Amino acid sequence: MPGLLSAYRVREVMTRGVVTVHFTSGVGEVLREMVENDVTAVVVVNSDGETMGVISSVDIMRKLAGRSREEASALSAEDIMTPHTIAISPESSVEEAAQVMLERGIHRLVITQEKPFGSLPVPVGILSATDLVKLYHTELAGE
Repeated sequence: MPGLLSAYRVREVMTRGVVTVHFTSGVGEVLREMVENDVTAVVVVNSDGETMGVISSVDIMRKLAGRSREEASALSAEDIMTPHTIAISPESSVEEAAQVMLERGIHRLVITQEKPFGSLPVPVGILSATDLVKLYHTELAGE
C-alpha cells in the first residue's frame, strides 16, 4: 500500500529559489541573508555555485554561543556550515525524501540539479519538514 505522500514528486512541494552564501562570506553576511530573506537556513556554495554545505539557525546558535563579538565576526560561512549536505533530486518521491529526513534526523534537504561529470550539484530548492507538514494537512483535509 503506497504512503500518503508517494504520489508527489519533490519538485512539486519544494521551496524554489534557494538563498545561498559564498563559503568565504562572513558570519555577518550569513545572518543578514537569513534575516532579510526570512529563512532558517542558507546553502553554502563555491564560486561555481556548487553546493558545499548548509547553515541552519541551529548551526548559528551552536557556533556563536559563548563567543565574543570579535571571535564571532571572524568566522566565515565555511567555519559554521554543516558540510556534506544530504541532497536529493527534484524527481524523487516526497515519500522517499521524508524517509531520508527521518532516518538522518534532519529537518531539511537541499534539492539539487546535477551538472556535468566532475562537478558538484547546484542547489535548486529546499524541502523542509514544514513543507511536508503542509502537504500532510492538504492531503488529510481533502483539499
